[in-house]
Amino acid sequence: MKYIMEMRGNILLAVVAVLAGVVLGLVVYGKWQVAEAVLGGSGNVTFINNPHNFSKDSQTGSVMATLEDRICIFCHTPHNASRDDSLLNGPLWNHELSTASYTTWAPQLTNSPPYIVNVGFVNVLTTQPAQLDGSSRMCMGCHDGTIGIGNVVSGADITMVTTHSCIDDDGSLDSVECPTLAFTDLTTKHIVSIPMNQQLIENSAAACDGSQTTLLSFPWDGDDPLADRVFLRPTATAYYDGTSDTYGVSWVSSPPAKYKTGYNYGVQCSTCHDPHKWDATSGAVGYKFLVTGSVSRLCIACHDQCS
Repeated sequence: MKYIMEMRGNILLAVVAVLAGVVLGLVVYGKWQVAEAVLGGSGNVTFINNPHNFSKDSQTGSVMATLEDRICIFCHTPHNASRDDSLLNGPLWNHELSTASYTTWAPQLTNSPPYIVNVGFVNVLTTQPAQLDGSSRMCMGCHDGTIGIGNVVSGADITMVTTHSCIDDDGSLDSVECPTLAFTDLTTKHIVSIPMNQQLIENSAAACDGSQTTLLSFPWDGDDPLADRVFLRPTATAYYDGTSDTYGVSWVSSPPAKYKTGYNYGVQCSTCHDPHKWDATSGAVGYKFLVTGSVSRLCIACHDQCS
């Protein structure tokens, strides 16, 4: 009887072990599938046709490393990352930073704080710096055409195959051949590296009833700059999720920004663009790195007509 009980116990343990193995396998497989979905989808930088995948396994063909198979290393490193203060909590940044100065709006200060600045027919809440900070400076490390794509902070520079017409011999973007990809003149671009804090939001909201004039004016033709005003929401604290409320817009809060105190990241390149996200199947080339698939949704994330 003791022998039979021992046998039954061993069989039960074996069954439990098999079931546990199956469950563990399913869990591991499930987690692998999740990881694959997160890391390997067409919307992610690890996708082999993503233009920001510069590894040797990339299938972009004309801009890729000769030997380097790591994908993230062109921008990020777990060790010995850049310590430049202008990055403002940059995510373990590994790409060399440009020291170029940029041609920016040259507005004139018109009054005391909150420092309304006139740019043509547009009232801007602050002055754009000649040297950018935050994610905008990270982006311009490649997109001003002064630094090679393979120039990194940690370790030796990465040797690249650069047969694309937009790439110079030194591996940098060619601002002459491809002025939409590499530029130092920012006067035709949306203003970046400017703060947008709660006080400025409240000032802008007050302008809707005519008590102040701290709003961006739209349209920009200047026929009647006071007629069409837009309300400015804090950057990077809410995003449009595509659903509607009683006013036709729904906003979803995101985690508090770890950036300049009270500045909610400000307006940066990353406000509209995600360098990892790329839609390989739809949308014009310029839309493939947008944080959302709709340009209009991007606009109303910060700008909404006063009502």
